[in-house]
Parts: sequence; structure tokens; C-alpha cells
Amino acid sequence: MDYSFYIPPEYLRAGLLVSLLSVCLLVGLFAYLNHFTKQRYFTIWTAAWLFYALWLTLNLLQVQNPHNLPMQMIRQWCVGLSALFLFYGTLVFMGHRTAIRQVMLGLLIVFLLVWSYVGVYYVENPLQAKVPIFAMLGVASFRAAYCFFSYRRKKERLGATLLMVGLFLWGVYLGGYPFWEAQEYLQAASFFICGVIQLFIGISMIILVLEEARARQQRLLETRRTSKEACVGLQHQVRSTEDRYRRLFEQASDGIVITNTSSTLDIVELNHRAQRFFVIPQFEPGKYSLLSFLEGYAADADAASGDGFFERIRQQRTLGLVAVNGAKTPVEAEASTIEFEGKPAYQFALREITERVRLEEQLRQAEKLSALGQMISGVAHELNNPLASIKSYVDWILTHHELAEPTRNDLQKVAHESSRAAKLVGNFLSFARQQPSCRTKTDINQLIERVMELRRFDLRAKHIEYSLDLSTGLPSAQIDQDKIQQVLVNLINNAMQAMSGVSHPGQIRLTTSQVDHLIRICVEDNGPGVPKHLEAKIFEPFFTTKQVGEGTGLGLSIAHSIMAEHDGRLYYQTSSLGGACFVLELPGGEAGTQDAPRVHGPANSAHGPEPTPPAHPANILILDDETVLADMLGRIVSHLGHRTTLCYSPLAALEQIERQDFDLVLSDYRMPVLDGQQFYRRAIQIKPCLASRIIFLTGDVVHEDTQSFLASIGNAYISKPFQLLMVEAAVTRVLKEHEEAAGTPAEPAR
Repeated sequence: MDYSFYIPPEYLRAGLLVSLLSVCLLVGLFAYLNHFTKQRYFTIWTAAWLFYALWLTLNLLQVQNPHNLPMQMIRQWCVGLSALFLFYGTLVFMGHRTAIRQVMLGLLIVFLLVWSYVGVYYVENPLQAKVPIFAMLGVASFRAAYCFFSYRRKKERLGATLLMVGLFLWGVYLGGYPFWEAQEYLQAASFFICGVIQLFIGISMIILVLEEARARQQRLLETRRTSKEACVGLQHQVRSTEDRYRRLFEQASDGIVITNTSSTLDIVELNHRAQRFFVIPQFEPGKYSLLSFLEGYAADADAASGDGFFERIRQQRTLGLVAVNGAKTPVEAEASTIEFEGKPAYQFALREITERVRLEEQLRQAEKLSALGQMISGVAHELNNPLASIKSYVDWILTHHELAEPTRNDLQKVAHESSRAAKLVGNFLSFARQQPSCRTKTDINQLIERVMELRRFDLRAKHIEYSLDLSTGLPSAQIDQDKIQQVLVNLINNAMQAMSGVSHPGQIRLTTSQVDHLIRICVEDNGPGVPKHLEAKIFEPFFTTKQVGEGTGLGLSIAHSIMAEHDGRLYYQTSSLGGACFVLELPGGEAGTQDAPRVHGPANSAHGPEPTPPAHPANILILDDETVLADMLGRIVSHLGHRTTLCYSPLAALEQIERQDFDLVLSDYRMPVLDGQQFYRRAIQIKPCLASRIIFLTGDVVHEDTQSFLASIGNAYISKPFQLLMVEAAVTRVLKEHEEAAGTPAEPAR
């Protein structure tokens, strides 16, 4: 075919060359974008433009040899592959990667090869073979234009708009290319138009890439700015955290010490509390070793490693700190491993436990006193029975026997001393028992005499004289006798200890008086007294001037609290004897209104008129595990004219109650097998009428359980050691009460 009729052939070659150069530009651009963005669709589009460039190259070659059929077949196959890869890259760009699988892509490539062969060798009209291929190219270009249109709707990019227009125009060109190629006068112009469109697409792609790069840069700048702000915020937070930790470190109530891991545990940091523990005037890191402040550790400093000391401290927990000035402080240690200034270190938290150690010591002391009280109570109870026997038999002999005057005088002395011993045992029981707080109207003078009776032996042993100046006619005081007795005993003990080192004979004087509505008690001594500068501190808890182990420092503070509970007060003043004087002031009632203690029978006399034989002798059961006491009680009751049955065990007494009727039962309270409460309950189950006809004898009426039980049943009781007339009076009174209640002479309970 002769092209020179309409357009010179060199113009056609120029158009093809311009188009080929523009396509090569696109190939290079897409290859760069593929390398820069690492996106798969750029790889596929690069392949599409490569096949298109090969198609243009074959067109240039075919100008020289237009009838080369194999070249026509390859040229047509290349343009088909260009359309296929352009369409496939568009699907990948839109995110539809699975729309065309690799197997299907391979089949399409083979199909295009076959189609190209058939179109060249078997189709007579070339236009019929080219139209489907270029139509497919146009559709692929339109699809790519639509992709960039969708992309533009998501992101406002000028490059996307230009690419949408360029690909649309290129699709129009490719779709009409078979028809333009058929017109010889349009062939050169079409290739020039194609080159322009391709250049337009390349420039649009450059613009889009620049826009994307600028957007990416802005995002990076924004991320950098945000990261910088976050970094500044983190730095501020770190500084704030460090400041807060520093304040907590310095203001902690526990001493915190940080040491290195060397064998001497050198101190590299410590807070103010720890610095006060160690009494370090000026701290320098590394100057002091923690081991030098731990009692019992400094001598082993060369025999163990830092890890060994760390484990030893962590396991021991309780340590003794020895300050620079020699002061000792017990502490509890918590040890942990930390990192300090980039190096491993040990941290020790030291909590002072001086208060706890003191309280534990007081608890141990209280336990010792409690055990001592229980021992005293047991001893006193055991002494009551022989004392009761001695006193009863002496009283019986004095009452019922004719004696020579010297013998009677001697026995009266025995009776007096046994009464005194019984009084001491009663005081011991009252002092040893911890009784519930119970305020009663009390004669203060009698309370003081009872306390001094308890302390008389110790005062004589220490060669200390005492005197009592007790005012007569004092009003009674509503007090807890045990607690006020505790205050007096504590003050007397303090006076005795204060005078233990003086050279002159010691003196203690107790004085009572009434000032307005107050009862004033003065406890004075001629010891060294209290130094002037310590007078304000003596009532503070744990304050003591005694040597270690001689006192807890709680006596005066407890006494002060007891007086405050009684709406009174305790204060110190200088004694007229030259030593200390402690003054107790208690609110008083009206004179002569104090309650008398409950006494069953005449109080102190062992002598009396011979009893009148009763008109109706009673049947009385006597129960006591002490045979001597049971025999004496039987003698006393028989002397009153009543019939007696003696039992020495509660089980035997219960058997007698089942077999016999009794008007009255005299029973000991503390017995083996069954105590008084258990015997009482079983006895009234057998004979309910005995509920108010059982009189108990006990040597420990101050015990809380005993008091509670006796108060609950309301029966009469007799305290050991007892006097003859007390037993006679109690028996006579109970029998008379039941006789009057019945309106007839008493009959045995049935």
C-alpha cells in the first residue's frame, strides 16, 4: 500500500516514534512508582505499557514490511495483552485482587494468542480481528478512568482528575483506532494524538504522585509534631513522677536506704527519716556502710558478700540500729532489689518498732502478772480451808471449854492471828482477781488500811516505816475498789523503790481529809522526790526514770486515767517529809452513808450465849470435801439442836437427797467431780423445794463466776474462813424464813 498519496511516510514514522517515546516515558514513570510505592497495581500497569510500547515498535517495523503475517500476529497479541494487564491492574487498584486468578490470567493470555493467530491467518477482513482487541483496550482504559474517578471522590487530588480525563480520552482513542487505521490519511494524526494523550497521562501521574508525596510528607510532619508533643508530655510526666517519687521518698514515715551491691553495702542514697535514725549530720554517697549501723553485722563485714547480707537482712526482718551517737532503735526491715542510676542496687525500708517492742514487753509482763495472780488465787483458796478449820476449832474451844486464863489468852492470840491471816488471804484474792468494773459506796479509810496490811511485810523487809493519819467522819465514795486499790498500791510501790537507795530511814505517810465535797488522799515519802524539770512528764505514757527492766513507764499514766474515770484527779506536789507527795482527790457522798458489806451472822465475836434448843429440830445435810471442816460444821449445827448428815463428796450427797428429806443443805462451793453450780442444779432436779434451802461456803467470793452465780440464785452464803456465830446465824435465819413463809413449823423438804 502506498502511503505517500495522502501523507508522506516519514510523518507516519514520526507519529509512531512520538507515541513510542511517550509510552516509554510512561513505562519509566510506572516503573519508578512501582519501586517507590511497592504497590502491585503499578507493576501490572507497567507490564501493560510495556506490551503497548512493543506494539508501537512492531508498527514501526511493519511500515517497512506491511505483509509480514507473523509480525502482524505478534503485534495484535501485544496490544491484546496490554489491554488485559491494564484491566487486571485496574481491578487490583480497586481492591478486587481475587477477581482474576493467575490460572485465569494465563488462559486469557493463551486465548489472545490464539485469537491473534486466527485473526491474521483465517479472517479475511482485518478489521473484524482488530475491533474486539481494541474495544477491550478501550473498556480497560474506561475502567481505569472510573477507578481514578472513585479515588478522586475519596481524596481531593488534581492528579486523579487529570488521570481520569486522560484515561477516558485514551480509551476513546483505542476504541476507534481500528477505524482510524483503516483511513490512511488519519494514521499519522492518530499516533500524534496518542502521543499527546500518553504525555498527558504521564504528566497527570507525576502530579498525582507529587500530591501523594506532599500529603505523605504532611502526615509525617503531623505525626512528628504529635510525637514531639507526646515526647514533651512524657518528659513532663517523667519529671513530675520523679518529683513525686522524690517527695514520697523524702517524706516517707519509714527510713529508706539505698545501697550498692558490694560486700559492705555502702549507702548511696537515704531519706530524711533514715538520716535521723543514723544521726548523720551531713550525708555523702558512699561514705557510710549500712552494716556499720546494724547491731551484730559489722563484725561479719569481711566474711560475707553483699548478696549474703541482703538475704540475711530480708529473712531476719527485725534489726537493731545503732546510731552514730550510740542510740539504739529497733526496726523492721523490708529489702528489695532495684536499679539505681543504671546500676543494680538494694533498697531497705526501715520501720521503727520501738512502740511495738514496748507493748510486747508489757504484754509479756502482763502475762507474768496474770499467771502470778492465778497462782496467788490458787494458793489463797487452798489456804482458806485449813485457816477455816483452825479458826473454827479455836473458836469452838474458846466458846465451849473451860480453860485456864493463860491458855485462854494464848488461844485468843491464835484466834486473832488466824483472823489476821484470813484477812490477808481475802485481800490477796481481791487483788489477784480481775473483776468487772463495779462501783460501790466505800469507806476510803478501810480501803487504805487493807492496802497497807498487804504491803506491811514488804515495808518491814525494806526497813521503811509507815504511818496513817486518817480523818474520821469521811463521807463514803462511789468507786471501783479494785481500781483505786491498784492506784494506791502503785503509788506505795513507787515510794518504796524511790527510797531504796537513800541512806536515812525511809518513811511513808498516808493522810486522808475532806476538802469541800472532795475526799483527799496524800501519799508521801522522804525519798529524793521528782526533779523540777521532770514534773510535767511523770504522767506521760512510757516515761520512767528507772533503770531498763525496772519499770514500763505506765504506772502513773494508768493511775491518772483511773482517777479521771472516777471524776477525780491525781497530781504531784512536794512532800513535807522532803520527798514526793502524790495527791488523790475523789468526789465524796454524805457522811455515814456507806454501804456495809453483806455479812451473814455476827461479824467478829467468837463468843455468845448458849443457843436455845429449837422447838422443832431440822434435818440438815452437810457437804464438804474437807473432812475436818465437815466435822466442825456438823458439831456447830448439832450444837444448835438439829440433826445432821455428813457427806464428803457431792455424788454421795445427791444419793442422800434422793433417799432422805432435808430442811437445809450446807455445801462447799469448790469441790472435785462436781462444783457448787453443778451440785445445785442436780440437787434441785431431785428436790425442787431445796432451791432456796442451800447455803454455800466458799473461800473465793471475789471470783466473777462465783459472784454471778450466787447473785442469780439469791441464796445465803458464808465466806471462808468463817466464825461459829456466822454459821449459827445463817442456819437459824434461813430456817426461820422458811418457817414464817409456810406459817407452820418447818418440815423437811419433800
